Amino acid sequence: MKTINPDSLRDLLRQRGLSFEAAAVLAGVDTSVVSRVVGGKRQARPETVVRLARALGVSARRMQAMANAACAAEHEGEPVAS
Repeated sequence: MKTINPDSLRDLLRQRGLSFEAAAVLAGVDTSVVSRVVGGKRQARPETVVRLARALGVSARRMQAMANAACAAEHEGEPVAS
């Protein structure tokens, strides 16, 4: 299960007018972490999810729900394994 959907995170950053650098400072993480998570090259650790969520003004639970919704949309129409 994904912890953060890169597209959702990118959209949140855009909506709040934040650069990767600004989000990183607010979250207390390195800019490269934000860049790699948004780029889909790295999954965020749970504590990073919490920090980014707080920095973006959403709950970590909301971030997880966004990731779950994106994952479900990706798999929509695929046969269900039984």
